[in-house]
Amino acid sequence: MNDSIDDMNRILVIEDDPDTQEMLCDILSDAGYNPLSAPDGEQGLELAENAQPGLILLDLMLPGMDGLEVCRQLSSSDVTRSIPVIILTARQELPVKLSSFMAGAKRFLTKPFETDVLLSEISRTFRQASLGDSRHFDGANLDPRD
Repeated sequence: MNDSIDDMNRILVIEDDPDTQEMLCDILSDAGYNPLSAPDGEQGLELAENAQPGLILLDLMLPGMDGLEVCRQLSSSDVTRSIPVIILTARQELPVKLSSFMAGAKRFLTKPFETDVLLSEISRTFRQASLGDSRHFDGANLDPRD
């Protein structure tokens, strides 16, 4: 992965709802990030490989390939496994959250979300990635501070 500042500033939004996608891209742009977007998992995977964003915001309920499968493919690919993924979804059930972490997600946020919380989680995820924090969820340690 290219670690230039511009690449790390690039965030891929994989979201099928056009209004939510536009809102997220506006929030990211206003915060100084360079957003890219994809309306489904297949296009999201292609963009992730080609654009090498610094982070991915991923909805779970996507047409065709669901977000969990997208996350699994991202984390299993040599090209994209180092890109941190934040799940952003309306689903709130604990099994869905655990499945997301097991698929490789670093964070899990529910919709609706507060803009400040989203930006804080993005910043925290970038900070951990820059420190080389490659901890993966193993099902044994659930720390609410992480």
